[in-house]
Amino acid sequence: MFINTLFGLLVPWIAALFLLKKDLRIFLLTAPFAAVVAFTFDVLGIYFQFWRIDPKNEIEMFAALPMYLGIYPILTAYLFYFIKRTGRNPAFWILIFSLLTTVIEFIGVMIGMVHYYNGWTIAWTFVSYLLAYIVCYGYFKLLKKYVDI
Repeated sequence: MFINTLFGLLVPWIAALFLLKKDLRIFLLTAPFAAVVAFTFDVLGIYFQFWRIDPKNEIEMFAALPMYLGIYPILTAYLFYFIKRTGRNPAFWILIFSLLTTVIEFIGVMIGMVHYYNGWTIAWTFVSYLLAYIVCYGYFKLLKKYVDI
């Protein structure tokens, strides 16, 4: 659990310090929704027994809790920061962040912290991250309609 907390929560929050100084508003508006999306996707994956995250315990989502509160919402906030700041096509950034997140998870698979079952593969992982970022982008577009971000 120490590794999950270190790399899933603490390191991402250190990386978030730059974003918090540059655009606190975008972080506060997008990160909570991204955490909910991450939790929802993970609970579904665990329920359908597509994956497991070590350390295994009685409450399986507990091992992923640092990621729900760290890496996933922070990467999502950075995604929207880059979309907002660069003016580049959002599809480009969504693909880049989907790839980045998939690579991070692939490292978890390679070191034995993430285990796939029932036909789940790293390719399906990419698709799930792509879908999650698209859902978050829909929320971001909705926010832009009603809030100045």
